Amino acid sequence: MEDTEAQQPSAETKEPDLDSLLSEYDNTPEPEPEPTPAPVSSDVQSFMARQMKKEADEAITQSAKAIKDTVGETNLSEKWFEGQLHLAAAKDPRITQAFQERDTNPGRWESIVKSIGNDLKQEVGQTDKASTQSWDAVEASQHSAKSDKQEEKEPNFSAMSDAEFMTWKMQHS
Repeated sequence: MEDTEAQQPSAETKEPDLDSLLSEYDNTPEPEPEPTPAPVSSDVQSFMARQMKKEADEAITQSAKAIKDTVGETNLSEKWFEGQLHLAAAKDPRITQAFQERDTNPGRWESIVKSIGNDLKQEVGQTDKASTQSWDAVEASQHSAKSDKQEEKEPNFSAMSDAEFMTWKMQHS
């Protein structure tokens, strides 16, 4: 019986599998795990957020100027064109996506800005120069009428003599 028991443990020992055999002779180094970046402080994060907002605001302002240039001569401000750009982006999310990808695909963004400008050019139409000049003339005449009228200074009655007071009284009665 002892012989059978002695043979059983040897039967239970298994031969190593192929992976374990190959791993003994594998000389390739294991890839080192990539170092995890150090956590960024809240000050740095807020600075980065401010910089990103500043760059986006500048890009929007430049785009609004380009739209205004496409529309041509108009009395509308650049802020109005910025608003139109925001409105177009709110209506079509592809405009927002193109804006966010403007650094990787600037040609697409420029063509969208030009297209928005052409659409607004049709909506706004050209400014009537004669009407604008007449309105400017009216405004200028109103301004000059207000500035021509000089207000009289209040006389200093306590410093006046009786004769000066009587003269002033005769002139203003």
